[in-house]
Amino acid sequence: MQRNLFLLLSLCGFLFWKTPLLPVQPVFAQELDEQIEKEVKAEKERQKFIEEMQTLLDAAMKSGYSEKEMREITVTRNGKVLHIWDFLEQEKLREKKDALARKSSIPRDRYLTVMDIADELEGGETRDLDALKDKSIFVGAEEK
Repeated sequence: MQRNLFLLLSLCGFLFWKTPLLPVQPVFAQELDEQIEKEVKAEKERQKFIEEMQTLLDAAMKSGYSEKEMREITVTRNGKVLHIWDFLEQEKLREKKDALARKSSIPRDRYLTVMDIADELEGGETRDLDALKDKSIFVGAEEK
């Protein structure tokens, strides 16, 4: 009787261990896709707005506006007053910053070789020996 009960409990334990109580739903991937789509849409809208503002400044320049008058042109966007000249200057600076960030993070096709590892180990040994030498220099009868 006890043997049958033990076998039944071990079989039930194994089955519950293999099957999850709640099914896992692939919600995270859907949320990530939606977030990426929103970001792409927002970036397209921002680029479109920048192009429109650049076209507006170009039209003002062709119309004979002075630089001072062009700097004073404002647009209301989402309830906020926006100076077009300053906005475009900030966008240029942000694009330069992004370009530098992309340039500095270019992945290189370089792999560690045995010689690289050996050079690193030798350099570490040399530093350790130099540190020990500096600690054990005697000045007269006292240790420095």
